[in-house]
Amino acid sequence: MDLAIRQQLSGAQSRQDIQALKNTYELIKSANQGKSALDSSESFSSDLYVLCAEQALQLGYPEISSDCLQMYFKGRHPVNQFMGRAYLCQSQLYTPISTDNLEEFEKFVMYLMKALDFAIHDPRYYFLIYNASVIYWQIVRPYLKPGFRYLLIPSLSQIVTALKQAEEQDKQWQAELMIELLECFLDASKVKEAVDFSSTAAAYIKNNAPDKYQHIFSLMVIFKKYFFKNEGQISTTKIICIIIYFDIGQTRDNLSGILREVFSLTKQYYMDSYC
Repeated sequence: MDLAIRQQLSGAQSRQDIQALKNTYELIKSANQGKSALDSSESFSSDLYVLCAEQALQLGYPEISSDCLQMYFKGRHPVNQFMGRAYLCQSQLYTPISTDNLEEFEKFVMYLMKALDFAIHDPRYYFLIYNASVIYWQIVRPYLKPGFRYLLIPSLSQIVTALKQAEEQDKQWQAELMIELLECFLDASKVKEAVDFSSTAAAYIKNNAPDKYQHIFSLMVIFKKYFFKNEGQISTTKIICIIIYFDIGQTRDNLSGILREVFSLTKQYYMDSYC
């Protein structure tokens, strides 16, 4: 049974063959129901449920994917990479059609976080963390606009933390997500979180993705209003952030502008504090 299913599945994968996918699904479903025309005593590996679900999703058959995953989760299966892959596949079945579909978005995030939580506890499955971050980014792009970014803060924060814990080798990718998370904090007016995270992100980007350092500095300048105290006084944090970004190897023209910014902010802080 295992061999027969794998042969059909191989055809579906290599040739993008929809009929082979349907044949695979029927074999799996029949075997699961104990009605296989083949030797019913011959078992098959539970990973085939997940492989069939992934292929069905890729070929645009979410119903087959969903049914395969239901059979997988209802049955007995070993704790291996396919459990994490099943969660990732399940999450994509709840891809929100628009930003108005928050219920689907929440289900998508829930299953993706299950995959993340599964993978983070075993270095053998760290590759699933990167896969989850890519899937996440592809699906949440409609939410990357003012008024919606705040919805991403809890999940994107966990992804950034997981990538750091897993020591993800794609530093550029991790830096990109850090910058996006900072934008989410700023869009949601979460001043303290933005300030705290900016120093961590700046240090990481400086050491691992220096070409993106100017981007994060630009964010601080664009959103400098968030670094003023409620009573209108400037926070020392803003000055510190500007100075942190000073040593990024800017061109002479850029450095001139940065120096003027530092001087202006320092002067304003002095006047607010002592005048």
